[in-house]
Amino acid sequence: MPSPLPPGRLAAELLLASRWFDDALRARLAAEGWPPVTPTRSRAFLAMSGGPARISDLARELDITRQAAHQLVDGLEADGLVTRRPDPTDRRAQTVDLTTAGRDLARAAGRILPALEHELSDRIGSDAVAALRDALARDRGPAPG
Repeated sequence: MPSPLPPGRLAAELLLASRWFDDALRARLAAEGWPPVTPTRSRAFLAMSGGPARISDLARELDITRQAAHQLVDGLEADGLVTRRPDPTDRRAQTVDLTTAGRDLARAAGRILPALEHELSDRIGSDAVAALRDALARDRGPAPG
């Protein structure tokens, strides 16, 4: 069966699908009483999921200026979700790590996301979600230059 998606449209649809998950996740977190999570904050949490990150690395990962990254971290810190520390390997840099509340928020997101996948299965079919999961798990190699 041919795809109903015209060639050249896949990237846009992947971005829209990502936004569907992020919008739903942020709405559910808000309904549970968490501080507002913007799309940028959501991406910052993803960037810190592997552990502490330098502010400069966050800026690069989020494709924002270092000044914007500092402002983002200021807000997350004010909400008690992250803490800054001097980087032990570079005294000029700072690392950002999730606080207990930040880890609790990340765990809440980790609980909500599988439920959203289940909802997507109900909407488009479990076979389609399984095929999507399989396709996205494959190694795409480096981005073409």
